[in-house]
Amino acid sequence: MFDYLKADILRYCEKSDSNQFNLRSLFRGLLSQGFQAIIVYRFFRFLKTHGIPSQPLRFFLERFVEITTGISIPVSVDIGAGFRIHHFGGIILHPSARIGCNCTFYHQVTIGDRGGYGFAATIGDNVIVGAGAKIIGEVNIGNNCKIGANAVVFNDLPANTIAYGNPAIIKQRSAKRKI
Repeated sequence: MFDYLKADILRYCEKSDSNQFNLRSLFRGLLSQGFQAIIVYRFFRFLKTHGIPSQPLRFFLERFVEITTGISIPVSVDIGAGFRIHHFGGIILHPSARIGCNCTFYHQVTIGDRGGYGFAATIGDNVIVGAGAKIIGEVNIGNNCKIGANAVVFNDLPANTIAYGNPAIIKQRSAKRKI
């Protein structure tokens, strides 16, 4: 749990022009609602994976986080190290979702099933999901993908692609340009 939290914390550290960590951005990140939701998730995920009962405390704390931050992360979601919620609010993750390492979600992201049946997405490493994006159904999102704001993804995304629009249009990322 602590290795995951350390990686999560490092994602909130921004480097200054002199390549040193900016303490102001670190404190701002640690006090953000997104990081607070991640701490609650990591704690109860640790308890669940080690078979330590946590009800009814987990129920109340998860509901408190949902009410105060608008972020719903069930403990059954599998999230890799270095997860960052860049802006809080409206983030809903399906219990069967799997998220890789070093992923960033902006506000209003939904990872869900196809209307009450099936499973949710498996998301690779280093994926950025823009504000308002929806990933619906049991799809696979490859490593190093970027999903644009308000995109609705119903199909698999190969690694190193960009998805935008509704329904999502998939483009290969240019090797020359960093996005």
